[in-house]
Amino acid sequence: MDNILNNPLFEAYANASDNVYIYVCEVKNDLSRWSPNAVSYFDLPGEYLKEAGNVWGERIHPDDREIYFNDINAVFSGRQETHCCQYRAMNRFGKYVWLECKGSMQRDENGELSVFAGIITRLDVKNKYDTLTGLLTKYDFYDTDLSDGKGVVMLIGIDRFRSIINTYGYHYGDELLTTMGKYLNSLCTGCKRAYRFNGDEFIILLPNMDKEGAMKLFESVRDNCRSIETRDGKRIALSLSAGAVIYGESDYDRDEVVNHLELALSFVKKSNRGNVAFYSDEIEKRQARALMLKEDLNNSIANGFKGFELFFQPLVDAKGTGILGCEALLRWKGERIQNAGPMEFIPILEEDSSINAVGRWVMRESVKQQREWQDIYKNFKVNFNVSYQQFLEEGYVEDLIKTVEEYGVDPDNLVLELTESCNVESPEDLAMIFEKIRSYGFHIALDDFGTGYASMELLKKLPADEIKIEHSFVRELGNGEIHKIDFAIIESLLYLCRKVNNSVVVEGVENKAVDEIIRKMDADYLQGYYYSKPVCKADFEEMLRKNHMNIVSSAK
Repeated sequence: MDNILNNPLFEAYANASDNVYIYVCEVKNDLSRWSPNAVSYFDLPGEYLKEAGNVWGERIHPDDREIYFNDINAVFSGRQETHCCQYRAMNRFGKYVWLECKGSMQRDENGELSVFAGIITRLDVKNKYDTLTGLLTKYDFYDTDLSDGKGVVMLIGIDRFRSIINTYGYHYGDELLTTMGKYLNSLCTGCKRAYRFNGDEFIILLPNMDKEGAMKLFESVRDNCRSIETRDGKRIALSLSAGAVIYGESDYDRDEVVNHLELALSFVKKSNRGNVAFYSDEIEKRQARALMLKEDLNNSIANGFKGFELFFQPLVDAKGTGILGCEALLRWKGERIQNAGPMEFIPILEEDSSINAVGRWVMRESVKQQREWQDIYKNFKVNFNVSYQQFLEEGYVEDLIKTVEEYGVDPDNLVLELTESCNVESPEDLAMIFEKIRSYGFHIALDDFGTGYASMELLKKLPADEIKIEHSFVRELGNGEIHKIDFAIIESLLYLCRKVNNSVVVEGVENKAVDEIIRKMDADYLQGYYYSKPVCKADFEEMLRKNHMNIVSSAK
């Protein structure tokens, strides 16, 4: 027995791998010896076990015990010589892990069962190291004991990584991930660890680090990775966001830590992209609200868009007092959540194809509404918002044309506003769609114009009819030196638009002083709370009726 259980060769194999476990059993006495790493990882009573089959069987998942015992009993009864099966067993952290167990029975010179030896391999550690980045994988992180000590765990994600792949291709995406992995690994000296988590996400384990130190580290990573140069010299801009959890202060288990990391990262990507958010109960409440909101929105869509409504904000004549048109704006009120505004529910709709279904509803309702007004108010224009994603949706243009023909509306009185123009990845493709839409008589407007170089690029590449000057230029018009700068910017934008034959809407007129300043410029339409906030259909029609009566009276 001593030769079997206390063999130097056993000890050599036992220390050969952290994640492969070996055992040997002297059958006559049913005494076995297990490698130290197996004792530690599976919390066994010791290296030497009596009746190890029963001790080990208690750790096997209840659903897998029958498979295990049927196979191992066949070996120890002499019906088969080898043992081979896969099952789950509980580790010392209380988590079941998948294992592959192989063993072989040896007989003595009399043909009696003598020695049984086996090897257990954890199936998850076949992916211990990520083949692309060389970092440890999430499986290794799952085996990390966070119950001892304090520190920070951070989940870093690349913002809009899918857009980067769509623009540059998978090859460049892989190169970015590889470069990120090398950089993060270089930061993880001492007991720090970097892991490839999922897709474009990385985990950094920072023992003994406080919140302030973790924030500084993230800022350093973010700033150093703003632009990454590829092997062929191309520079690709990156934006990083992160969720973080402080461990050791609360009784979080590992699964809770991962869940909290994902909640925090999801939250910061929606609310404060490019920064780090530390998990809190408030974040969990907001995420729970977002999940409820998503569920209610989907129910509304499935129930004939119940709860959705169009509000209307007037477009005022910059040369007079008449209401020449309006912008149709989406509003929603659910049964459980009644105070969600567009800034909250529209991003949720944009997470999947829901925005396309709602966008078509907005289009149909806008066309239908214009039809009601066109006989009363001649040449009355209705603007409605269409995202870049919706413009690219297959069949959208055909559905638009069909709807206009169905309601008998003049396309000249409909203006489609491109929202979130900063998300346009392929202006050339969008230009072809715009040309087709305009060929049928519809008008195209570029919303939030002037907020960056991208606006000038779009003006150059996209055929548009109307420009809406972003309200941030207008808001400060009455404030001293800022007034002079904003005035000059607006004046230059108006001049530019005239040169390319675009009509102009100035948004964000909030008070009389700004109204008086803007009216001295060469705009076509004015929009803002000074004239009216967005209101429901009944209130807007009352506004229209009074405005129409005033114009008629003035003409007389």
